[in-house]
Amino acid sequence: MANHPDQKQQLTVSDRMDTTAAQPAANTLSHHTVSHNAVSHNAVSHSVVQLPPLKALQAFEATARLCSFSRAADELCVSQSAISHQIRALEDFIGMPLLLRQHKPITLTEAGATLYSVVGDCFFRLQSVTHHLRKTNQRVLKIVAQTSIAVEWLAPRLPLFTEQYPQIQTLLHMESSASSLDAAAFDVVIGTWPTPAGFVSQRIRTEWWFPVCAPAQYQLLDLTNPASVFAYPLYSSEQGEDWQLWRQQMQLREPAKLEMSQVSLALLATKAVSCGRGLALSNSFIAGDAIRQGQLKALTPWRYQLPWGQYQLHYRQDSVSRQEIAIFNQWLLAQAAASLLPELQTSG
Repeated sequence: MANHPDQKQQLTVSDRMDTTAAQPAANTLSHHTVSHNAVSHNAVSHSVVQLPPLKALQAFEATARLCSFSRAADELCVSQSAISHQIRALEDFIGMPLLLRQHKPITLTEAGATLYSVVGDCFFRLQSVTHHLRKTNQRVLKIVAQTSIAVEWLAPRLPLFTEQYPQIQTLLHMESSASSLDAAAFDVVIGTWPTPAGFVSQRIRTEWWFPVCAPAQYQLLDLTNPASVFAYPLYSSEQGEDWQLWRQQMQLREPAKLEMSQVSLALLATKAVSCGRGLALSNSFIAGDAIRQGQLKALTPWRYQLPWGQYQLHYRQDSVSRQEIAIFNQWLLAQAAASLLPELQTSG
């Protein structure tokens, strides 16, 4: 079948349009190819850029910060000649001097100051971020203690634990009563409270309670007669029950007249008598350090065991921090034994 002249003309125009349309596409493809090659070339060029040796930068940063070869050497635990050698290598790498060595103390050249402004900041950032990451990865041993033992005994000694076991981070919290305690939030619970659910318990030591008073008050007492305390104000944290049990233990008659002041904590009763008249019932955890320092006097011959005044160590056996808990418990028990007043150490 013969082609119509118009059809042939249309085909020719269509072919031209296809060819023309294809040219920009080819050009675009070619452009993209060139751009990709340029990016690849830049990446390759960046990867082959040489950086100064890290040890040389470390030696330079320490020397610039401390303005001394010897102090930098001490900080990095290397010889002074090693520091000097590293900085020489860095200067050779850069191609210009970084320090004015004839100056005392050592000063930076303009190039050295420029480099230090960057290197010093980089080292500071590296130190900060690595410290943060290591701290984030470190487990925190969460401890809650009854106010009396937390304030007067555990908090002053906890830095000794940190010094001995720097790999174990601790967080100490205190509570005054079992009713406000959320034991589930902690690894270790220390106090005279019942064993929380999910915990096992161990008595820390046999705890003796005894009258304490200020040195001036102590001089007024008849040390041969326990009943002499009734002539002075008494402080109670148990609505008088602690003193009643003490009187029964001492086999004393109830006095006809008694001045009794009420406080909410044995710690407050102990603090109340430390600078004035009166007596309180306390123990070695609460008053031991003040007794050793001469701030309080202890009437340990008149001691007794308060039924609800025995401190327990409660802890989780199934905790992911059980190894840290075991280390802390062993340390705490040793501290408790060592801090007991000498005259109580042979008491059963």
